[in-house]
Amino acid sequence: MGRQDAKNVEIMMAENPASTPPAAHCRRSPLRRAQEASHIAANIPILRKTNCFLSVIFRAWMTWVRIGPSQEDILNRFAAISAAAFLLGATVPFATNAGATDAAPRAQAAPISRVPATRAAAEDGDGRIFNGREAAKGAYPFQVALLATNTLDDDPQSQFDAQFCGGSLIAPGWVLTAAHCLVESGAAIPPQVVTALVGATALDEGTRHAVAEVIVHPGYNETTLDNDIGLLRLAETADAPVIRMTDAQVESGPVTVIGWGLMENGYFPTSLMEVEVEIAANDACNSGIKEIYARDLDMILNAYAGRMRYSSEGVSSATREIAATMRDPLTDNMICAGLADGARDACNGDSGGPLFAVGDDGPMQIGIVSWGEGPMDASAACGHANAYGVYTRLANYRDWITEKTGN
Repeated sequence: MGRQDAKNVEIMMAENPASTPPAAHCRRSPLRRAQEASHIAANIPILRKTNCFLSVIFRAWMTWVRIGPSQEDILNRFAAISAAAFLLGATVPFATNAGATDAAPRAQAAPISRVPATRAAAEDGDGRIFNGREAAKGAYPFQVALLATNTLDDDPQSQFDAQFCGGSLIAPGWVLTAAHCLVESGAAIPPQVVTALVGATALDEGTRHAVAEVIVHPGYNETTLDNDIGLLRLAETADAPVIRMTDAQVESGPVTVIGWGLMENGYFPTSLMEVEVEIAANDACNSGIKEIYARDLDMILNAYAGRMRYSSEGVSSATREIAATMRDPLTDNMICAGLADGARDACNGDSGGPLFAVGDDGPMQIGIVSWGEGPMDASAACGHANAYGVYTRLANYRDWITEKTGN
């Protein structure tokens, strides 16, 4: 995709808020995705100009599955589909290696705009967040819920639907969270649009704190989710215990993740959930995620093999050629955790919360819930075999945190 076409996409998003990615671990409703797919296919000039073969595959991809890819997924993965079409004999004047190497993970974009509406539309359920369990009251006093201020009123019950991300209290006046929780339309959200809820296990508990400052890491990349870390300075200090942060590189062992995010039954909980997982090698995450990408690509190409009269052997060959060029999606600033079978995982709404180990001296935060990946035909990018969850590697940011907070 050329620079002007990319610019056209940006202009389209700015002029059509309904099509803008709702500003991490992270997903949309089928209706919203269908609307976005229809709109973007009709409004990107390059798709109207390119050959019919690619246009058909692009549209088929967007509508093939019940829960289709987000708009970010479509834009960032289309280069790979173009490359596949080239291997099958189509003309692809605009596909480049640069475009193919920056495929975005399936993270929640702008959860402050999207998650509260999703929570409000869902009913409470009695299931658990991907085989987790309800946390004991007061077990994790350092856990913070980030609330969308404009959905709150004086009733504590309004806090249920306002929650969109998690965070951790690392000092009386500071909350640590994910950068993607604090960015919308490419810019940091204003402090007044987010409220920090401290001391809650159930979401109708706790104390609300106004936010005085929002800090996003200057190296945060919305495409790769590298440097996915941010800070909130509270207007008044919180009277609650804080969590310690590691400055060591932790490469193995049992860890815990907590949050109010999406459960495996499709509902959002009203009380804090906890789940134990294992830290895995980044190579395991990279391998599993690239396997998912390859299966998705194979599915897309096979969907139109009969109509377009190319062979299954051609599909397999193209898929192998492209898969062999895929870069590792994880950077050195990320840490991989979960189970090989995907049975326990963080999910939608858990973003920004802590990943921590529990030792003799209590919890020690190791990571921040960042993103996850799953097949295109899955209802959420959580809980999939060999995909694990991806977390910001906190040890890499201790100096930056100290610089900003003095802690």
